Amino acid sequence: MPCIYMNAFIFAVGGFASAYYWSSTENNNNNAWKQNFNNGNQNNNNKNNTNRVRAVRGFKQTIF
Repeated sequence: MPCIYMNAFIFAVGGFASAYYWSSTENNNNNAWKQNFNNGNQNNNNKNNTNRVRAVRGFKQTIF
């Protein structure tokens, strides 16, 4: 997640709210990691809690 946070600013990816966003990385069976793109904070949170999500663009594979 630190790379995503840094790249959001390096490549000027915008549209992030001042809030936490879920990561797809679990901490354990009950918790997953979350990232705040406003200030760089990261921590884990119970999966039952509400946080934002950000869709990731899919890349089409070209087969030659």
